[in-house]
Amino acid sequence: MYKRVLVGTDLSPTAEKATERAAVLSSRLDADLVVVHAGRDQDGVDQVAKRHGGRGVAVSGPPAEVLVSQAEAQNADLIVVGSIGMSGAKRFMLGNVPNKVSHHAPTDVLIVKTNVARSDTEFRKILVGTDGSPTAMRAVDMAAELAKALEAALSIVCVYEPPSEQELEQLRADPADPVAQWNVGRVVRGVPEEFKWKIAGATEAEDVLERSAERASKFGVDAQVEAIRGNPAEELIAYAERGKFDLIAVGSVGMSGAKRFMLGNVPHRISHHAPTDVLILRTS
Repeated sequence: MYKRVLVGTDLSPTAEKATERAAVLSSRLDADLVVVHAGRDQDGVDQVAKRHGGRGVAVSGPPAEVLVSQAEAQNADLIVVGSIGMSGAKRFMLGNVPNKVSHHAPTDVLIVKTNVARSDTEFRKILVGTDGSPTAMRAVDMAAELAKALEAALSIVCVYEPPSEQELEQLRADPADPVAQWNVGRVVRGVPEEFKWKIAGATEAEDVLERSAERASKFGVDAQVEAIRGNPAEELIAYAERGKFDLIAVGSVGMSGAKRFMLGNVPHRISHHAPTDVLILRTS
C-alpha cells in the first residue's frame, strides 16, 4: 500500500490531530512518516516528528505549495492534511490549505477531520462510492487494499440517478443515439462522459455492486454493498453519517464527468462537507 506518508503541520494543536492520524496509519502500514512544516522552525517540527516516530522537514513557503512540492521531493505516496489548521479561514467548510492540496496533489490525499472530537485514531469502517466507471472501480480496488491492510470493514455504495427528461432530450439529439445504452442491462457503455455517473436504475447499480464486490474479494475483503437512488455526493455523506464510518474513500475523478479545479465534482463536494475523514484516491 503506502510506503511513505507525508503530513503537514503548522505545529498547532489542531494540526496535531492530523499528525496523530498519519502516525497511526503509517505504523499500521509499516510506512515511513515525514512531518512537513511550511516555515523555519526546524526544531519545532523535529520535536513533533520524533514524538511520532517520523522525520521532520521545515521548508519556507506557502503551505499548500510546500506540501505538494515536498510530496514529490520526498517520494511520498500519501499526503495527510487537517481539514482546518495551517490556515485561519474556513472556505466551503474546508480550510484553504487542504482545499488547494486536494486539487493539486500528485498523490492520494487524506483529509483528517480536525474540528471534531475522536476517541480512536484507527480506521475501522471504510466507505467507498462507485458508479462503475474505470476510475471509480480503481478506487474500489484501492479502498479494498487499504481495508485489508488495516483489518477494517468495507462498504461499497453505488448511488444512481437516472437522467432527467431534459438530459434525455440532449442525449437523443446526439448522432450516436446513446439513449439506447440505458436499456442494455450493463452499466453505461458508450454514454457521453458527462452522463457516466448517472446510472439508469437499480438493475444497473446492482450490476456495478456485484462487480465491485468481486474486485474487493480479490483482496480478501468481504464488502457490504448497497444501491441508493439520489445525488451521489449527498447520499454518500448521509450514508457515512448514519453508519458512523471513520473514512470515506473516493476517486479524484469518476462519479462526475466534468473536472473542476482538477478534481471531480463529487469528490470535491464530499471533501468539503463530509462528517468524517476523506481519502481522495488519485485515479486519473
